[in-house]
Amino acid sequence: GASVGDNCIINSKALIEHDSKVANHCHISTNAAINGDVIIEDGCFIGSGVVTNNSIKIKKNSFIKAGSIVK
Repeated sequence: GASVGDNCIINSKALIEHDSKVANHCHISTNAAINGDVIIEDGCFIGSGVVTNNSIKIKKNSFIKAGSIVK
């Protein structure tokens, strides 16, 4: 049930788990883990090694630096 929008970059070893939605124009960097039921709005950059909690929303045009944990 995961979905990825238009014009996105999903780098090597990135994981997008069940029921997550990546909107348009997003960049999911190497080894990022997008856990279940996460919504990533348009234009977001998710750095290398980022880990998200389940069921969160990352707002439009957010920049999440490498190695972050998003709760």
